[in-house]
Amino acid sequence: MIGLPVYEESPSSYAWIYYLIGGILLLAVIALLVLFIVHHKYASRFLKHRVWKKLYRLVQNQDWYLLNNVAIRTENESIHISHLLVADKFVYVISSRYFEDDLAGDSYSARFWQVVDKDGRPLRTCHNPVVFNENRTMLLAGFLGWNQSKTPMFVSIVVINDSTELHIRNPKQSPYSYIVHAKDIYRFIRNMEKNSKLPRFDQETLDKMIPRLHRLSEETWAEERKQAEKDGSSSDKKAD
Repeated sequence: MIGLPVYEESPSSYAWIYYLIGGILLLAVIALLVLFIVHHKYASRFLKHRVWKKLYRLVQNQDWYLLNNVAIRTENESIHISHLLVADKFVYVISSRYFEDDLAGDSYSARFWQVVDKDGRPLRTCHNPVVFNENRTMLLAGFLGWNQSKTPMFVSIVVINDSTELHIRNPKQSPYSYIVHAKDIYRFIRNMEKNSKLPRFDQETLDKMIPRLHRLSEETWAEERKQAEKDGSSSDKKAD
């Protein structure tokens, strides 16, 4: 009997498989690295856009008013507002803030909070975004002629990313100043309007308020762009 020849595969014949697997793994690592860098750099913008989409859908469904990237120059300073939502009963001054980690503090009125990791270990101190936006809201309200002797009209809301948890020792919040996760903002404002016993804005008030806010914002942005060009800096500043 004549035996059939036996061919043995050389280890080098499988080398292309190892190169292919290695190349795929390398591309996967590079892709993850790019995604991490993009997320870290643009997370705040992504959050702001997500909040805008939710607010836009809300005002479309309810026939309310939404102004974005609002800038108002008061007697002493300029106020920059991410979103200004005028509903039936309140004017909502809304800021979006992104945090990589969690937040901890003594109270919602404390001037400073701590950024902490998921185990509660402090990482750094930060200004309380609730107090910051509340002060900005009061400046706008005062500029528009509102004071605390009048019916409540302005509500301050800070919207944070869903992954950030709050650890505040005193849970009591002001009745017109809140911090809300992005996933809850649509329902929160809708319920605020629904549950309030205050009267609705009359159409005459809205017809005066909305064009005035829009005009003041356009004038302020024009002044700031002019000043930026004069100073030789960027004029692409956006509201916080």
